[in-house]
Amino acid sequence: MTKTLLPLPIGVQTFEIIRQDNLLYVDKTSRLEELVKNCRRVFLSRPRRFGKSLTLSTLDALFSGKAELFRGLAAEAWAAEQAKHPAPVLRLDMSMMDVRDVACFEKNLVAELTDRSRRHGITLTRSDADKPGGAFKGMISGLYDQGGPVVVLIDEYDKPILDKIGDLQAAEAMREALRAFYTVLKGCDEYLRFVMLTGISKF
Repeated sequence: MTKTLLPLPIGVQTFEIIRQDNLLYVDKTSRLEELVKNCRRVFLSRPRRFGKSLTLSTLDALFSGKAELFRGLAAEAWAAEQAKHPAPVLRLDMSMMDVRDVACFEKNLVAELTDRSRRHGITLTRSDADKPGGAFKGMISGLYDQGGPVVVLIDEYDKPILDKIGDLQAAEAMREALRAFYTVLKGCDEYLRFVMLTGISKF
């Protein structure tokens, strides 16, 4: 008997859409289960079109408690167990930020975090909302107060630098801005359950 191949998820990098629309999915959830069980902080550097965004989308669904999406997959039982204690998830895609210059980038990032906080019912203090790092820290602590240890997933962490790679001075300035932003994760260790950053380069 010939099996019919499921439709390919061409251009789709959202786990929930792939599962709900019954698109072809190569099951790597057992690897993700192993990763989460053995690591709390993960940096993944891989070329473009390597499945990084789909990986973060899958982890988002997992930690958010969407166990129904994992039925029939290798990590079905583990996902069901995780769903009993879902975690607040903060997922950012740095490729969506305005990177004309550092000021625009920081303003756009603060606006994004402020909007995310508002939608979660978190009020950032004025001092928190002045800089991306303050807004980041304020949102993490606010999510922690609501639901316990937070999962932070950041896609294309290095995109703002790569977009300026032809201008060394601008790239260095963007790197310093990102360094200040990501340093917040170290100070928020007690509030974090799992952190994963993806990109194509190691800076």
